[in-house]
Amino acid sequence: METIVIVCSILNIIIIIGCFFATLLVKNYLPSYMDEKGKNLATKEDIKEITLKTEEVQKEFKENFELFTSDVHFKYDYYYKQYCELYSEIYGIIIQSEYVRYFMKLSDDKNITFEEAPFIEVSKSHRTTTKIEWKKGEEAKTTHHSEDISTPISEFNKMKLCEHIIQKSYVASPELLKLAVSYRYANTYYGGNESGKHYSIEDTANDEEFRLIRELVCCIVKEYNFLRKELKMEFNEEELNSGIIQL
Repeated sequence: METIVIVCSILNIIIIIGCFFATLLVKNYLPSYMDEKGKNLATKEDIKEITLKTEEVQKEFKENFELFTSDVHFKYDYYYKQYCELYSEIYGIIIQSEYVRYFMKLSDDKNITFEEAPFIEVSKSHRTTTKIEWKKGEEAKTTHHSEDISTPISEFNKMKLCEHIIQKSYVASPELLKLAVSYRYANTYYGGNESGKHYSIEDTANDEEFRLIRELVCCIVKEYNFLRKELKMEFNEEELNSGIIQL
């Protein structure tokens, strides 16, 4: 009997000790364990959310970059088309005008400034032919025939400039096209155009003709150099800023 009592006492002590350690375990270790598990779960969820955000940002960046690249390519192609199909030719017409100015100074010591004459034309060649007709028993008949002969040099004139811009309006800048169309109208009535003289508005037409051709020349020179700059080609900074060709 005593043996049984002793065994029961020992068992009770063991149970009490076990409960004590179990209580310590639940109180101290389990909360830390649960906190750590919670942190791990939160970390996984955060990583997942960050990954999704990163993928969204990458997708948006890719789409925007593709749009930007497409826009850059379009601009470059359009600038190149403008340069090749219009501005190279009309810039060449302006160069001839400026070289005529330079040549006149060399040959005749005439210093005609840009402000005095923004564009200098070369007149058509004038040719007069004489024809003599003679028949037996009659007096000889003499006839004279005069004509103006166009040359590639004389065709580089103001109206040629404007007509070319209007024909290639799809690659002309809005400002250049406005100037060309306006100049064509003013040119019809100004004093230098004998076929279209209209004395009641001649003074106004003369003023507008001079203003418009000056603005037209400057616009061409500036935009030509701007295109070369954008196309990574050699350009003249002074011409880009002033609109006046530097020979």
